[in-house]
Amino acid sequence: MEPNLVLSLGSMLTVIGLFYSWHKDSKQNAEEMADLKARVNSLENRAQRTDEVLQELLTSVQEIKVALARIDTKLTLVEQEINRDKTNKSV
Repeated sequence: MEPNLVLSLGSMLTVIGLFYSWHKDSKQNAEEMADLKARVNSLENRAQRTDEVLQELLTSVQEIKVALARIDTKLTLVEQEINRDKTNKSV
């Protein structure tokens, strides 16, 4: 075989090898990108659910605070009545 023909065949095989390698890497990158997108979507959904649960918890905490304030007020009134009764009985 002529040296130029051997070089041309070698060059063609190299180009084909490079194309195959590029195509393989491209396919792998596309798969990794799809996997990463799926993970990001999953994390966004989890974050959304977490935000909703946190909002519900904050609402519940506010309701508990209101209930505790009412209880505190009622206890204060009962204490005052007890103190008045003690004062009236001792007089």
